[in-house]
Order: sequence, then C-alpha cells, then structure tokens
Amino acid sequence: MKTTKILALILAVLMTVGCLAACTNGGGDTNGTTAPQGAVDATKLAIDWNDPASIAAWNETVKSEATNGVITLKLWGPDAAQDVFKAEAEAFAELFKDAAEIKIEVAVQGEGDAAAQVATDPKAAADVFSFPSDQLNKLVNTNSILSLDAFANDIKAMNSESSVNAATLNDKIWAFPEVGDNSYFLAYDKRVVSADQAKSFEAILEACKTADKKFIMNAGDGFFACMYLYTGGLETLGLEDDGITQKLNDYDVDKVTASVKAFADLFRTYKNTFESGDTKLVADGFKNDPTTVGAGVVGSWNVASVKSALGDNAGFAILPTINIDGTDTQIINMFGYKYLGVNSQSATPFTAQLLASYMTNEACQLERAEQLEWGPANTNAANSDFVKNNESMSAILAQAQYSMPQTGIATTFWNPIGGLGTYMVDAKSDLSTEALKVQVEACISGILDE
Repeated sequence: MKTTKILALILAVLMTVGCLAACTNGGGDTNGTTAPQGAVDATKLAIDWNDPASIAAWNETVKSEATNGVITLKLWGPDAAQDVFKAEAEAFAELFKDAAEIKIEVAVQGEGDAAAQVATDPKAAADVFSFPSDQLNKLVNTNSILSLDAFANDIKAMNSESSVNAATLNDKIWAFPEVGDNSYFLAYDKRVVSADQAKSFEAILEACKTADKKFIMNAGDGFFACMYLYTGGLETLGLEDDGITQKLNDYDVDKVTASVKAFADLFRTYKNTFESGDTKLVADGFKNDPTTVGAGVVGSWNVASVKSALGDNAGFAILPTINIDGTDTQIINMFGYKYLGVNSQSATPFTAQLLASYMTNEACQLERAEQLEWGPANTNAANSDFVKNNESMSAILAQAQYSMPQTGIATTFWNPIGGLGTYMVDAKSDLSTEALKVQVEACISGILDE
C-alpha cells in the first residue's frame, strides 16, 4: 500500500481517537533504510496494553496493512522459548481480530546469529526477531532494523534505564527490551559451598577442593574471559567514530596484568579442582549421582537446569571477589540484554512493531520470568514479588551493578580475549608477571586490531 494511503488512514484514526498524537509515515522507503516514523504526545504512551480503548485505537492502522483482510508475520526466537512465543503471538492476534486476521509464523533462530541473518537477507528474515545487545551496531549500520520513534515513550517509561540505553544509538531507540539478564553469575551446591564462602573466589575453590568437587567456568570464551581484564580496570566504551574500532578507557596495563595473574594463579593452584568448560557442564555436574561439581559460573539460560538438578540445594550469587595483590576485588563481568527488533524490510512495519511491543510488555515479560526464568527488563515485572523472591533472578539482576554493558563491542573483541583465557589455563604457559603482561598487551592490540 502506498505511503500516502496509509498516512490518510492513520490521520483519520488520530482525528477520532486521542490515544496518539501523530503518525507521520505509513511505510518504509524503497530500500528499507528508514522506519515508519511516528511522533507521540510526550505525556502519553503510544499504547497501553491494559486498556482496550488504547489497543482499539490501532485497529485502523493494522487494517491498513492487511491484504484481503490478512496480515502475515514471521517471528524468530530461541528454541527454549518457542511454546511461550507461540502462545503470546496467538494472544496478540486475538487482540486485533476485528482489524485483520493476523497469521504469525514462529520459528527457531539462534539469537547470536540473528543479526547476521537479517543483514544478509532481510527480505527472507523475520519481521520481528530476538537478538542480544552487542548486535545492535551491526543491525543499525546495515540498515536492517527500524528505529522505534512511535514507541520511544513506552520503552523509556516501562523498562530499566540501562536496558533502554543499550537499545539507543545515534539518539534513537532501535529495539524493545525483552530480557534484562543476558549475563552470568555464580551457581553452587549449598551442601558444598556456604553462602559466606560464595563471596570469595578463593573460598569457593577451597570448598570445592575439600569436597572433591569441580569448579567449572568457560575460561577460554571471550564472553566470560573479559572478566580478567574488566576486573583489572579496563573498560569498553563503545566504538570509535569509524564504527569499527573498539574504544577503551585510559587503563593501567600493570593493574590489568595483576588481575590476569590473580586469575591465572588460582587456575594453576587449583588445577585439580578448576575446569574450563561450557556452562552446560555445570548443570550436568550437579545432576550426576553423586554430584561431581560443587560450583561454577553459569548463564541466566542455565538456571532452570541448575534448579532441576539441585532443587533446594541450588544456590545463586553475584560473582565473588578475587584477591589481587592483597586486596579483595569484586569481579567485573559483561552484562547484556536481549531485545525484539523489527526488520526494516517488513511489509507490515506498524503491525510488526505492535507485536514486538506486546511481547515485551509487563505481563509477557513476567510470564517468561515464571516459565523460562528470564529476568525482566520491564521495571514493574522486575520489582514483582515473584522476581524479588527468586534467588537466581535477584542474583543476576544484582550482578548488573558490577558489570560492563554488552554494547558497542567490536567484532575484534572476542577472539583475542578468548585466546588470553586459553593461555591462562594451559598447564604449559608461563604465568610470570612479565610473560602475562606480554600476553595482555598482545590481547589488547588484537582487540584494537593493531
């Protein structure tokens, strides 16, 4: 449908319904590089999902995007969330059944690959897709995602400031916060590690050694290994003006090296207790009879498995402190978010935005918290009794204050960091301060692609 026709329909709605202030463009341009733009009254939300009148105000807009009364959308999400996504998609379609028959195909697409898939072939990609925060730059730079001007007030009002900031680039909000806990933290068996011991990395490892249990973390993966540098004071500050090169703070390489050495020395000292491996191995070790793992670093995506394995003996906490040159120092990690984005090539951009908005509202985020153990970005959901009384969610959300945001991360970041971690756990590596400093400098040069 032509832009002018959609515009006329939207303006007609706005003349009769006071929910929206204006919608100035009904479709993307011919190459999909711009979103359907909308200006809303700053004192009102674009849509209130608890108000039938607010929802009905969008009926004519939805109807204007239908072909013979039908709208077809594709929704991408992770495998674990398929049942929940399908139920929420059906509920959304029911809300607008008077406007159009909305058919939503829900399909599995790994979130880590979503940006690449959308950027490579946007016309074949989903209208709405789930992705992690570090992929926003790629999506924006390839003109693969819509800016969400019409929903900016909703997003700001309903979600945590940090999740909104991570969705903002070039002064525009580009995605709906979906998950507020895309990070990792400590899981432990309460029969092996006490709550007090869980506060110190040294104490955790000693407790696991005493109980003849393993401590597992993915030491050679860049997402986890970044903690060695972050804890030593290095910070990632987004990308340079070229949009490619990683921007770093004015770090002290000796302090960074001291942090790296503290970790490496613990790995070596507890070589029969410490094991580097995927987070899944932590939960698997808790399931063994008898258990073979006492504690480990897990992602928010492993919580359900850990709880299933340990039951009431499952303990969760923020990452512990580590002793660096005699000072107990809080471990700093990377904390990201997950979002629902809207494809810039969507044939029904407003309906796609409405779907993404609905699926990230308070009720849906709380539903996924209850069914999938996903920590909400929505502030009301995050402050609900369910989340507050949930030990794992409380721990992961508390970890956010001791983290670097997973935004503005260069593609050159991951491999050098992972390589450093692999060096640190190699039994043949030289762990002297001098040798580790060489490794740290080489790692940072690799990140900067020098």
